[in-house]
Amino acid sequence: MKRVMVVLAVAFSFAAAPVDCAEEPLLHLELLVQEAIEKNARILAAHERHSALKEKIPQAGALDDPMLSFGVVNLPNSFDFKEEDMTQKEISVSQKFPFPGKRALSEEVAAKEADAGAAEVDDIANQVAKEVKTAFYDLSHAYRALDVTRRSKSLLEELAKITQARYSLGQAIQEDIIRVQVEISKMLDDLIMLEQKKRALKARLNYLLNRPPNSPLGQPGEVRFRPVAFSIEDLQQQAIAENPMLKVLKKEIAARSQNVELAKKDYLPDFSFKLGYGQREDRLDMYTGMIEMNLPIFIQSKQDRKVAEGYAEVRSAQAKYDGAQNEIFYMIADMGSMAQRLERRIELYRTGIIPQSRLQIDTAQSAYMVNKADFMTLLDSRMRLYRFELDYHDALTEYEKSLAALEAAVGTTFSREVLK
Repeated sequence: MKRVMVVLAVAFSFAAAPVDCAEEPLLHLELLVQEAIEKNARILAAHERHSALKEKIPQAGALDDPMLSFGVVNLPNSFDFKEEDMTQKEISVSQKFPFPGKRALSEEVAAKEADAGAAEVDDIANQVAKEVKTAFYDLSHAYRALDVTRRSKSLLEELAKITQARYSLGQAIQEDIIRVQVEISKMLDDLIMLEQKKRALKARLNYLLNRPPNSPLGQPGEVRFRPVAFSIEDLQQQAIAENPMLKVLKKEIAARSQNVELAKKDYLPDFSFKLGYGQREDRLDMYTGMIEMNLPIFIQSKQDRKVAEGYAEVRSAQAKYDGAQNEIFYMIADMGSMAQRLERRIELYRTGIIPQSRLQIDTAQSAYMVNKADFMTLLDSRMRLYRFELDYHDALTEYEKSLAALEAAVGTTFSREVLK
């Protein structure tokens, strides 16, 4: 009996020791987010789209290319250049000039669209940062769950040996042995699942960082509880000014409004200036000058419709903005409420459930040592503690992911202090 108790004490001591994962370097969330913003393919593509939009600004205000013409005027059917006095070889150049103000307004429209492209870069970077944080916290949870499950499995394997020894002495029943083996098998299945999840999350992080899928990554450090005090109403108002998506939509509304002003300019004519030189055989050469202008006479079917189209696009952009703002307000209310609920749950685990469970294990272990508690009471107490530890890490992970979603919805980063 003394040998069994010594083995049991060693088992509990072994189970309390953390699994050493020092062979993997630690990942730092801030560095991962920074790397993703610098190298993520979606962000790089958005940068290039913005660069392309900026190149359109000088194009929008540029004049059309001048036209150079060569020809023969008043050539008789005898093809004799000297027979007719008005026969001449002509060269001319013409240039189209939009009505004053059109070019500047076109540049303003292109500039507004480029501003929207710049805001889109920030919006995509904001979303990528949230995805990196989410993958990081999920990966951290996978590592913590693996650690807890391995320690639990090691404990159960030691307890299985103890139960087998007690059974051989007639101090335990076969049902105890079977139950321990079932719990070990379940944990083996959990370990397989968690390893697969860990590999998938590392592949996702590599994808977000624009690295090859199997690049070595390391492991996240343990996530510590970092509570944030906030008001959902204040965050909603802050999002109106700082959310990158809303900034994109505001820029689109401004660009559509400028398009309306540009469409109104089409009621005014454009002008073309032409200069020509005619060379005649044995006669005086001749010069030609001409001014042309288009006549916007099909107003109802063309200009009016283009202005109406512009106003419809403005209303569409405004409705899109209103819908996005309402969705962001909902996300902030939903994620904020979840974060506040999880914060209370985490505090309950930290200050109540887990300390009380550890006290219960100490009590059950002491009672078991003097044969005042059965084996299953001790086993159930230990298993409950590990389940509570898993639940605590799960709640902590969901809390951090909720805060990451809140940061993305608001367009800011919360400053927090880790609780001791």
